[in-house]
Amino acid sequence: MAKVTAEDREKHAALSGGRFPVTNKAQAASALKLRGHTHSKAERRAVIRAAAKFLPAAAAAALKADKAKGLL
Repeated sequence: MAKVTAEDREKHAALSGGRFPVTNKAQAASALKLRGHTHSKAERRAVIRAAAKFLPAAAAAALKADKAKGLL
């Protein structure tokens, strides 16, 4: 699990309210694992895009899987 600071949440959150901060590979991996906790398809897509900066292959796989399941 990635350590998240208040500064990370404030400056690097993929979603409003400081949710899903992504500033390194560990946080990107955690965000991809927890993307099912988003509230909408747009938020799920935003989390995947933010994680793609650090883990492009994993984000592409997540995007493909979500599209196949009809989640995007």
